[in-house]
Amino acid sequence: MDKKGTDIVRLLIVDDESDSLSPVCELLQQCGYVVSGYTSCGDALAALREGGYDVLLTDLVMPEMDGISLLKEAFAVDPGLVGIIVTGQGSIESAVNALKSGAFDFVLKPVDLEMLKQTVSRGMEFRRLRERERKYRSIFENAIGGIYQTTKEGRCITANRALARILGYSSVEEFIAVGDIGRLYVEQGRRQDFVRLIARNNILTGFESEVYRKDGSRIWVCEHARAIYNSLGNLEYYEGCVEDITVRKRAEEELRSSREQLRRLSAYLESAREEERLYIAREIHDELGQMLTALKMELFCLNKTVNDQDAFIEKTKSMSELIDAAIKTVKRISSALRPTLLDDLGLVAALEWQVEEFEKRTGISCELMTYPEDFHLERNVSVTLYRILQEALTNVARHSEAAKVRVSFSVDMNGALLDVCDNGIGITESQIYGPESFGLTGIRERVHLLGGQVEIKGREGIGTTLRVEIPLPKDQGGLC
Repeated sequence: MDKKGTDIVRLLIVDDESDSLSPVCELLQQCGYVVSGYTSCGDALAALREGGYDVLLTDLVMPEMDGISLLKEAFAVDPGLVGIIVTGQGSIESAVNALKSGAFDFVLKPVDLEMLKQTVSRGMEFRRLRERERKYRSIFENAIGGIYQTTKEGRCITANRALARILGYSSVEEFIAVGDIGRLYVEQGRRQDFVRLIARNNILTGFESEVYRKDGSRIWVCEHARAIYNSLGNLEYYEGCVEDITVRKRAEEELRSSREQLRRLSAYLESAREEERLYIAREIHDELGQMLTALKMELFCLNKTVNDQDAFIEKTKSMSELIDAAIKTVKRISSALRPTLLDDLGLVAALEWQVEEFEKRTGISCELMTYPEDFHLERNVSVTLYRILQEALTNVARHSEAAKVRVSFSVDMNGALLDVCDNGIGITESQIYGPESFGLTGIRERVHLLGGQVEIKGREGIGTTLRVEIPLPKDQGGLC
Protein backbone atom coordinates (compact mmCIF):
# COMPACT_ATOMS: atom_id res chain seq x y z
CA MET A 1 0.00 0.00 0.00
CA ASP A 2 1.45 3.36 -0.96
CA LYS A 3 1.66 6.49 1.13
CA LYS A 4 -1.71 7.74 -0.09
CA GLY A 5 -3.46 4.69 1.32
CA THR A 6 -4.48 3.12 -2.05
CA ASP A 7 -3.99 -0.50 -3.12
CA ILE A 8 -1.27 0.45 -5.63
CA VAL A 9 2.07 -1.18 -4.76
CA ARG A 10 5.21 0.70 -5.85
CA LEU A 11 8.49 -1.12 -6.35
CA LEU A 12 11.96 0.41 -6.58
CA ILE A 13 14.46 -1.88 -8.37
CA VAL A 14 18.21 -1.16 -8.48
CA ASP A 15 20.72 -3.11 -10.58
CA ASP A 16 23.82 -1.72 -12.27
CA GLU A 17 23.31 -4.14 -15.20
CA SER A 18 20.45 -2.96 -17.41
CA ASP A 19 20.18 -6.40 -19.03
CA SER A 20 19.24 -7.87 -15.68
CA LEU A 21 17.10 -4.90 -14.65
CA SER A 22 14.75 -4.72 -17.65
CA PRO A 23 13.18 -8.22 -17.58
CA VAL A 24 12.57 -7.99 -13.85
CA CYS A 25 10.84 -4.61 -14.25
CA GLU A 26 8.69 -5.89 -17.13
CA LEU A 27 7.60 -9.01 -15.23
CA LEU A 28 6.60 -7.10 -12.12
CA GLN A 29 4.77 -4.47 -14.16
CA GLN A 30 2.74 -7.26 -15.75
CA CYS A 31 1.80 -8.38 -12.24
CA GLY A 32 0.16 -4.98 -11.62
CA TYR A 33 2.92 -3.29 -9.67
CA VAL A 34 4.13 0.25 -10.36
CA VAL A 35 7.83 -0.24 -11.02
CA SER A 36 10.74 2.21 -11.15
CA GLY A 37 14.13 0.82 -12.20
CA TYR A 38 17.55 2.46 -11.69
CA THR A 39 21.11 1.46 -12.45
CA SER A 40 22.48 4.17 -10.11
CA CYS A 41 22.18 3.91 -6.35
CA GLY A 42 22.29 7.70 -6.00
CA ASP A 43 19.38 8.15 -8.43
CA ALA A 44 17.42 5.45 -6.63
CA LEU A 45 17.88 7.16 -3.25
CA ALA A 46 16.84 10.51 -4.74
CA ALA A 47 13.66 8.90 -6.11
CA LEU A 48 12.98 7.28 -2.76
CA ARG A 49 13.19 10.67 -1.03
CA GLU A 50 10.75 12.24 -3.46
CA GLY A 51 8.03 9.60 -3.56
CA GLY A 52 6.74 6.74 -1.46
CA TYR A 53 7.79 3.18 -2.31
CA ASP A 54 6.76 -0.06 -0.69
CA VAL A 55 9.50 -2.50 -1.75
CA LEU A 56 13.17 -2.09 -2.68
CA LEU A 57 14.84 -4.83 -4.74
CA THR A 58 18.55 -4.27 -5.04
CA ASP A 59 21.50 -6.13 -6.47
CA LEU A 60 24.08 -7.06 -3.86
CA VAL A 61 27.29 -6.29 -5.75
CA MET A 62 27.43 -2.92 -7.52
CA PRO A 63 30.37 -0.57 -8.25
CA GLU A 64 28.82 2.57 -6.79
CA MET A 65 27.46 1.09 -3.56
CA ASP A 66 26.80 -2.47 -2.43
CA GLY A 67 23.21 -3.60 -1.81
CA ILE A 68 23.55 -3.83 1.95
CA SER A 69 24.82 -0.24 2.20
CA LEU A 70 21.99 0.88 -0.10
CA LEU A 71 19.45 -0.85 2.14
CA LYS A 72 20.79 0.96 5.19
CA GLU A 73 20.55 4.31 3.40
CA ALA A 74 17.03 3.50 2.22
CA PHE A 75 15.84 2.45 5.67
CA ALA A 76 17.08 5.78 7.02
CA VAL A 77 14.73 7.48 4.51
CA ASP A 78 11.76 5.11 5.04
CA PRO A 79 11.98 2.67 7.98
CA GLY A 80 8.84 0.90 6.76
CA LEU A 81 10.37 -0.07 3.42
CA VAL A 82 10.59 -3.80 2.59
CA GLY A 83 14.09 -4.69 1.35
CA ILE A 84 14.91 -7.69 -0.89
CA ILE A 85 18.49 -8.51 -1.94
CA VAL A 86 19.14 -9.99 -5.38
CA THR A 87 22.55 -11.71 -5.52
CA GLY A 88 24.56 -14.10 -7.61
CA GLN A 89 26.76 -14.92 -4.62
CA GLY A 90 24.52 -17.44 -2.95
CA SER A 91 26.62 -18.20 0.06
CA ILE A 92 25.32 -18.61 3.61
CA GLU A 93 27.46 -15.68 4.66
CA SER A 94 25.90 -13.33 2.09
CA ALA A 95 22.39 -14.44 3.12
CA VAL A 96 23.13 -13.85 6.80
CA ASN A 97 24.61 -10.40 6.07
CA ALA A 98 21.58 -9.48 3.98
CA LEU A 99 19.16 -10.46 6.74
CA LYS A 100 21.26 -8.72 9.40
CA SER A 101 21.05 -5.53 7.36
CA GLY A 102 17.27 -5.63 7.70
CA ALA A 103 16.42 -7.32 4.40
CA PHE A 104 13.14 -9.21 4.34
CA ASP A 105 14.56 -11.93 2.06
CA PHE A 106 17.09 -12.53 -0.72
CA VAL A 107 16.74 -13.94 -4.25
CA LEU A 108 19.50 -15.76 -6.10
CA LYS A 109 20.65 -15.06 -9.65
CA PRO A 110 19.79 -16.10 -12.22
CA VAL A 111 16.41 -14.87 -11.09
CA ASP A 112 13.54 -17.32 -11.07
CA LEU A 113 10.75 -14.91 -12.04
CA GLU A 114 7.99 -16.99 -10.44
CA MET A 115 9.97 -17.21 -7.20
CA LEU A 116 10.57 -13.45 -7.37
CA LYS A 117 6.82 -12.78 -7.70
CA GLN A 118 6.14 -14.91 -4.62
CA THR A 119 8.90 -13.16 -2.65
CA VAL A 120 7.56 -9.70 -3.51
CA SER A 121 4.03 -10.84 -2.62
CA ARG A 122 5.21 -12.16 0.74
CA GLY A 123 7.14 -8.95 1.30
CA MET A 124 4.02 -6.87 0.74
CA GLU A 125 2.02 -9.02 3.12
CA PHE A 126 4.78 -8.59 5.68
CA ARG A 127 4.60 -4.81 5.17
CA ARG A 128 0.83 -4.79 5.66
CA LEU A 129 1.09 -6.86 8.84
CA ARG A 130 3.84 -4.62 10.15
CA GLU A 131 1.77 -1.51 9.39
CA ARG A 132 -1.22 -2.97 11.17
CA GLU A 133 1.00 -3.87 14.09
CA ARG A 134 2.39 -0.33 14.13
CA LYS A 135 -1.10 1.20 14.16
CA TYR A 136 -2.26 -1.21 16.84
CA ARG A 137 0.83 -0.48 18.92
CA SER A 138 0.21 3.27 18.54
CA ILE A 139 -3.39 2.88 19.67
CA PHE A 140 -2.31 0.53 22.46
CA GLU A 141 0.36 2.86 23.80
CA ASN A 142 -1.51 6.16 23.37
CA ALA A 143 -4.96 5.06 24.50
CA ILE A 144 -6.47 7.06 27.36
CA GLY A 145 -7.95 3.93 28.89
CA GLY A 146 -5.99 0.98 30.21
CA ILE A 147 -5.47 -2.07 27.96
CA TYR A 148 -4.19 -5.47 29.06
CA GLN A 149 -3.76 -9.16 28.30
CA THR A 150 -3.72 -11.71 31.10
CA THR A 151 -3.29 -15.47 31.36
CA LYS A 152 -6.07 -17.74 32.56
CA GLU A 153 -4.41 -17.82 35.97
CA GLY A 154 -4.39 -14.01 36.27
CA ARG A 155 -0.80 -13.13 35.37
CA CYS A 156 -0.45 -10.00 33.25
CA ILE A 157 1.09 -10.69 29.84
CA THR A 158 1.15 -7.12 28.57
CA ALA A 159 -0.35 -3.74 29.45
CA ASN A 160 -0.17 -0.18 28.22
CA ARG A 161 1.11 2.90 30.00
CA ALA A 162 -2.40 4.17 30.68
CA LEU A 163 -3.24 1.11 32.79
CA ALA A 164 0.00 1.42 34.75
CA ARG A 165 -0.78 5.11 35.33
CA ILE A 166 -4.38 4.41 36.42
CA LEU A 167 -3.12 1.94 39.01
CA GLY A 168 -0.30 4.20 40.19
CA TYR A 169 2.73 2.37 38.77
CA SER A 170 5.63 4.25 37.24
CA SER A 171 6.05 1.87 34.30
CA VAL A 172 4.40 -1.06 32.53
CA GLU A 173 7.22 -3.34 33.65
CA GLU A 174 6.63 -2.44 37.29
CA PHE A 175 2.94 -3.24 36.94
CA ILE A 176 3.52 -6.55 35.18
CA ALA A 177 5.91 -7.53 37.98
CA VAL A 178 2.92 -7.54 40.36
CA GLY A 179 2.16 -11.05 39.13
CA ASP A 180 -1.31 -12.19 40.15
CA ILE A 181 -3.63 -9.29 39.34
CA GLY A 182 -6.37 -10.95 41.37
CA ARG A 183 -4.69 -9.39 44.41
CA LEU A 184 -5.56 -5.93 43.13
CA TYR A 185 -9.28 -6.43 43.71
CA VAL A 186 -10.51 -5.17 47.08
CA GLU A 187 -13.33 -7.71 47.22
CA GLN A 188 -12.10 -11.25 47.74
CA GLY A 189 -13.07 -13.65 44.97
CA ARG A 190 -13.67 -10.83 42.48
CA ARG A 191 -11.23 -12.36 39.97
CA GLN A 192 -13.18 -15.61 40.15
CA ASP A 193 -16.34 -13.61 39.40
CA PHE A 194 -14.57 -12.17 36.35
CA VAL A 195 -13.64 -15.64 35.06
CA ARG A 196 -17.08 -17.08 35.76
CA LEU A 197 -18.95 -14.25 34.02
CA ILE A 198 -16.72 -14.15 30.94
CA ALA A 199 -17.06 -17.92 30.53
CA ARG A 200 -20.80 -17.55 29.81
CA ASN A 201 -20.42 -16.02 26.35
CA ASN A 202 -16.70 -15.25 26.04
CA ILE A 203 -17.26 -11.53 26.54
CA LEU A 204 -17.77 -9.30 29.55
CA THR A 205 -18.90 -5.66 29.65
CA GLY A 206 -19.37 -3.17 32.45
CA PHE A 207 -17.55 -5.22 35.10
CA GLU A 208 -17.18 -2.69 37.94
CA SER A 209 -14.82 -3.33 40.83
CA GLU A 210 -12.95 -1.51 43.55
CA VAL A 211 -9.20 -2.06 43.23
CA TYR A 212 -6.00 -1.16 45.04
CA ARG A 213 -3.47 1.24 43.55
CA LYS A 214 0.24 0.82 44.21
CA ASP A 215 0.13 3.20 47.21
CA GLY A 216 -2.73 1.25 48.82
CA SER A 217 -5.42 3.77 47.95
CA ARG A 218 -8.63 2.53 46.36
CA ILE A 219 -10.30 3.46 43.10
CA TRP A 220 -13.24 2.14 41.11
CA VAL A 221 -12.67 0.72 37.61
CA CYS A 222 -14.90 -0.63 34.87
CA GLU A 223 -13.61 -3.52 32.70
CA HIS A 224 -14.65 -4.73 29.26
CA ALA A 225 -12.96 -7.99 28.30
CA ARG A 226 -13.13 -11.05 26.07
CA ALA A 227 -11.63 -14.52 26.00
CA ILE A 228 -9.19 -15.45 23.20
CA TYR A 229 -9.05 -19.08 21.99
CA ASN A 230 -6.56 -20.88 19.73
CA SER A 231 -7.43 -22.92 16.63
CA LEU A 232 -8.06 -25.99 18.79
CA GLY A 233 -10.64 -24.16 20.87
CA ASN A 234 -8.46 -23.89 23.96
CA LEU A 235 -8.49 -20.69 26.01
CA GLU A 236 -5.20 -18.85 25.56
CA TYR A 237 -5.67 -15.55 27.40
CA TYR A 238 -8.02 -12.68 28.26
CA GLU A 239 -7.75 -9.21 26.81
CA GLY A 240 -9.63 -6.11 27.80
CA CYS A 241 -9.69 -2.44 28.63
CA VAL A 242 -10.02 -0.60 31.94
CA GLU A 243 -11.63 2.76 32.71
CA ASP A 244 -11.23 4.72 35.95
CA ILE A 245 -14.80 5.46 37.13
CA THR A 246 -13.96 6.68 40.63
CA VAL A 247 -15.39 10.16 40.07
CA ARG A 248 -18.62 8.71 38.68
CA LYS A 249 -18.97 6.20 41.53
CA ARG A 250 -18.41 8.91 44.13
CA ALA A 251 -21.02 11.09 42.44
CA GLU A 252 -23.45 8.16 42.42
CA GLU A 253 -22.74 7.47 46.09
CA GLU A 254 -23.26 11.14 46.97
CA LEU A 255 -26.51 11.11 45.02
CA ARG A 256 -27.69 7.97 46.83
CA SER A 257 -26.69 9.50 50.15
CA SER A 258 -28.50 12.73 49.31
CA ARG A 259 -31.64 10.83 48.35
CA GLU A 260 -31.49 8.83 51.55
CA GLN A 261 -31.00 12.01 53.55
CA LEU A 262 -33.95 13.61 51.80
CA ARG A 263 -36.12 10.58 52.56
CA ARG A 264 -35.06 10.66 56.20
CA LEU A 265 -35.50 14.43 56.35
CA SER A 266 -38.98 14.15 54.85
CA ALA A 267 -39.92 11.55 57.45
CA TYR A 268 -38.41 13.71 60.17
CA LEU A 269 -40.30 16.80 59.02
CA GLU A 270 -43.56 14.87 58.93
CA SER A 271 -42.86 13.60 62.44
CA ALA A 272 -41.99 17.13 63.58
CA ARG A 273 -45.22 18.46 62.10
CA GLU A 274 -47.20 15.78 63.93
CA GLU A 275 -45.43 16.61 67.19
CA GLU A 276 -46.16 20.30 66.65
CA ARG A 277 -49.82 19.55 65.97
CA LEU A 278 -49.96 17.39 69.08
CA TYR A 279 -48.36 20.15 71.15
CA ILE A 280 -50.81 22.78 69.88
CA ALA A 281 -53.79 20.46 70.36
CA ARG A 282 -52.68 19.64 73.92
CA GLU A 283 -52.13 23.30 74.79
CA ILE A 284 -55.52 24.29 73.42
CA HIS A 285 -57.29 21.36 75.06
CA ASP A 286 -55.53 21.37 78.40
CA GLU A 287 -55.29 25.10 78.99
CA LEU A 288 -57.61 27.06 76.70
CA GLY A 289 -60.27 24.33 76.89
CA GLN A 290 -60.18 24.26 80.67
CA MET A 291 -60.22 28.05 80.89
CA LEU A 292 -63.21 28.34 78.56
CA THR A 293 -65.04 25.61 80.49
CA ALA A 294 -64.33 27.47 83.70
CA LEU A 295 -65.59 30.70 82.14
CA LYS A 296 -68.80 28.95 81.11
CA MET A 297 -69.32 27.66 84.64
CA GLU A 298 -68.56 31.10 86.05
CA LEU A 299 -71.13 32.68 83.75
CA PHE A 300 -73.67 30.07 84.85
CA CYS A 301 -72.98 30.92 88.49
CA LEU A 302 -73.01 34.62 87.68
CA ASN A 303 -76.66 34.42 86.73
CA LYS A 304 -77.46 33.16 90.21
CA THR A 305 -75.50 35.90 92.01
CA VAL A 306 -76.82 38.96 90.23
CA ASN A 307 -78.66 40.02 93.42
CA ASP A 308 -75.55 39.38 95.58
CA GLN A 309 -73.20 42.28 94.80
CA ASP A 310 -70.15 40.88 96.62
CA ALA A 311 -70.52 37.48 94.97
CA PHE A 312 -71.06 39.17 91.63
CA ILE A 313 -67.84 41.16 91.95
CA GLU A 314 -65.92 38.07 93.02
CA LYS A 315 -67.16 36.10 90.03
CA THR A 316 -66.34 38.85 87.54
CA LYS A 317 -62.86 39.14 89.07
CA SER A 318 -62.35 35.38 88.71
CA MET A 319 -63.57 35.49 85.11
CA SER A 320 -61.21 38.38 84.35
CA GLU A 321 -58.27 36.37 85.68
CA LEU A 322 -59.27 33.38 83.54
CA ILE A 323 -59.49 35.62 80.48
CA ASP A 324 -56.03 37.06 81.23
CA ALA A 325 -54.61 33.54 81.56
CA ALA A 326 -56.25 32.54 78.29
CA ILE A 327 -54.77 35.57 76.54
CA LYS A 328 -51.30 34.69 77.91
CA THR A 329 -51.67 31.11 76.70
CA VAL A 330 -52.72 32.27 73.23
CA LYS A 331 -49.72 34.63 73.11
CA ARG A 332 -47.37 31.87 74.28
CA ILE A 333 -48.60 29.40 71.65
CA SER A 334 -48.47 32.10 68.97
CA SER A 335 -44.96 33.14 69.97
CA ALA A 336 -43.77 29.54 69.89
CA LEU A 337 -45.08 29.25 66.34
CA ARG A 338 -43.82 32.67 65.24
CA PRO A 339 -43.00 35.57 67.58
CA THR A 340 -44.88 38.75 66.75
CA LEU A 341 -41.70 40.61 67.68
CA LEU A 342 -40.17 39.43 64.41
CA ASP A 343 -42.85 41.24 62.43
CA ASP A 344 -43.48 44.17 64.76
CA LEU A 345 -40.03 45.11 66.09
CA GLY A 346 -37.60 43.29 63.79
CA LEU A 347 -35.00 40.55 63.92
CA VAL A 348 -32.86 41.86 66.79
CA ALA A 349 -35.82 42.03 69.16
CA ALA A 350 -36.87 38.52 68.14
CA LEU A 351 -33.34 37.20 68.72
CA GLU A 352 -33.22 38.86 72.14
CA TRP A 353 -36.56 37.31 73.07
CA GLN A 354 -35.42 33.88 71.85
CA VAL A 355 -32.17 34.08 73.86
CA GLU A 356 -34.03 35.13 77.03
CA GLU A 357 -36.58 32.35 76.63
CA PHE A 358 -33.80 29.80 76.06
CA GLU A 359 -31.97 30.91 79.21
CA LYS A 360 -35.16 30.75 81.30
CA ARG A 361 -36.16 27.36 79.95
CA THR A 362 -32.78 25.58 80.13
CA GLY A 363 -30.78 27.47 82.79
CA ILE A 364 -27.88 27.74 80.33
CA SER A 365 -26.29 31.18 80.33
CA CYS A 366 -26.83 32.80 76.94
CA GLU A 367 -25.24 36.05 75.78
CA LEU A 368 -26.28 37.97 72.64
CA MET A 369 -24.22 40.62 70.85
CA THR A 370 -25.60 42.45 67.80
CA TYR A 371 -24.17 45.09 65.51
CA PRO A 372 -25.50 47.48 64.40
CA GLU A 373 -28.79 48.03 66.17
CA ASP A 374 -30.56 49.57 63.19
CA PHE A 375 -30.72 47.70 59.87
CA HIS A 376 -33.22 46.31 57.40
CA LEU A 377 -33.39 42.74 56.10
CA GLU A 378 -35.78 41.02 53.75
CA ARG A 379 -38.52 39.12 55.54
CA ASN A 380 -37.38 35.68 54.29
CA VAL A 381 -33.79 36.40 55.43
CA SER A 382 -34.98 37.48 58.89
CA VAL A 383 -37.17 34.38 59.26
CA THR A 384 -34.32 32.13 58.12
CA LEU A 385 -31.84 33.60 60.60
CA TYR A 386 -34.36 33.41 63.43
CA ARG A 387 -35.15 29.75 62.70
CA ILE A 388 -31.45 28.91 62.43
CA LEU A 389 -30.81 30.40 65.89
CA GLN A 390 -33.84 28.55 67.20
CA GLU A 391 -32.54 25.22 65.84
CA ALA A 392 -28.98 25.91 67.00
CA LEU A 393 -30.09 26.63 70.57
CA THR A 394 -32.29 23.52 70.54
CA ASN A 395 -29.23 21.44 69.58
CA VAL A 396 -27.20 23.07 72.36
CA ALA A 397 -29.85 22.17 74.93
CA ARG A 398 -30.19 18.58 73.69
CA HIS A 399 -26.63 17.52 72.91
CA SER A 400 -23.87 19.92 73.97
CA GLU A 401 -23.87 19.63 77.82
CA ALA A 402 -22.81 23.29 77.72
CA ALA A 403 -23.02 25.79 80.57
CA LYS A 404 -22.71 28.89 78.40
CA VAL A 405 -23.63 30.00 74.89
CA ARG A 406 -22.45 33.11 73.08
CA VAL A 407 -24.49 34.41 70.13
CA SER A 408 -23.22 37.20 67.90
CA PHE A 409 -25.05 38.71 64.97
CA SER A 410 -23.83 41.43 62.62
CA VAL A 411 -24.80 43.01 59.32
CA ASP A 412 -22.62 44.98 56.93
CA MET A 413 -22.59 45.81 53.24
CA ASN A 414 -21.42 42.28 52.39
CA GLY A 415 -24.16 40.42 54.23
CA ALA A 416 -25.38 39.00 57.52
CA LEU A 417 -23.22 36.93 59.87
CA LEU A 418 -24.54 34.74 62.71
CA ASP A 419 -22.22 32.94 65.15
CA VAL A 420 -23.40 30.52 67.85
CA CYS A 421 -20.66 29.20 70.15
CA ASP A 422 -21.01 26.94 73.18
CA ASN A 423 -18.54 25.52 75.69
CA GLY A 424 -19.89 21.98 75.61
CA ILE A 425 -18.43 18.59 74.72
CA GLY A 426 -17.93 19.47 71.03
CA ILE A 427 -19.59 17.97 67.96
CA THR A 428 -17.76 15.29 65.93
CA GLU A 429 -17.31 15.11 62.16
CA SER A 430 -19.60 12.10 61.90
CA GLN A 431 -22.31 13.95 63.82
CA ILE A 432 -22.05 16.99 61.55
CA TYR A 433 -22.74 14.96 58.40
CA GLY A 434 -24.57 12.01 59.94
CA PRO A 435 -27.81 10.82 58.35
CA GLU A 436 -29.69 11.52 61.58
CA SER A 437 -28.49 15.15 61.89
CA PHE A 438 -31.75 16.54 60.56
CA GLY A 439 -31.47 19.86 62.35
CA LEU A 440 -28.08 20.62 60.82
CA THR A 441 -29.29 19.40 57.44
CA GLY A 442 -32.22 21.78 57.72
CA ILE A 443 -29.87 24.66 58.55
CA ARG A 444 -27.68 23.89 55.53
CA GLU A 445 -30.72 23.71 53.25
CA ARG A 446 -32.12 27.02 54.52
CA VAL A 447 -28.79 28.78 54.00
CA HIS A 448 -28.23 27.16 50.60
CA LEU A 449 -31.55 28.54 49.35
CA LEU A 450 -30.30 32.06 50.13
CA GLY A 451 -26.89 31.49 48.51
CA GLY A 452 -25.05 31.55 51.84
CA GLN A 453 -22.46 29.40 53.56
CA VAL A 454 -22.48 27.30 56.73
CA GLU A 455 -19.44 26.30 58.77
CA ILE A 456 -19.69 23.94 61.73
CA LYS A 457 -16.67 23.14 63.89
CA GLY A 458 -16.34 21.09 67.03
CA ARG A 459 -13.43 20.46 69.40
CA GLU A 460 -13.67 17.80 72.04
CA GLY A 461 -14.05 19.29 75.50
CA ILE A 462 -13.96 22.85 74.14
CA GLY A 463 -17.27 23.28 72.36
CA THR A 464 -18.99 23.78 69.03
CA THR A 465 -19.17 26.79 66.73
CA LEU A 466 -21.84 27.37 64.11
CA ARG A 467 -21.20 30.18 61.61
CA VAL A 468 -23.74 31.25 59.02
CA GLU A 469 -23.03 33.84 56.32
CA ILE A 470 -25.81 35.09 54.05
CA PRO A 471 -25.09 37.58 51.25
CA LEU A 472 -27.47 40.52 50.96
CA PRO A 473 -28.30 42.12 47.59
CA LYS A 474 -27.55 45.83 47.79
CA ASP A 475 -30.99 46.77 46.53
CA GLN A 476 -32.82 44.46 48.96
CA GLY A 477 -31.15 44.74 52.35
CA GLY A 478 -28.35 46.18 54.37
CA LEU A 479 -27.66 49.05 56.72
CA CYS A 480 -30.25 51.77 57.11
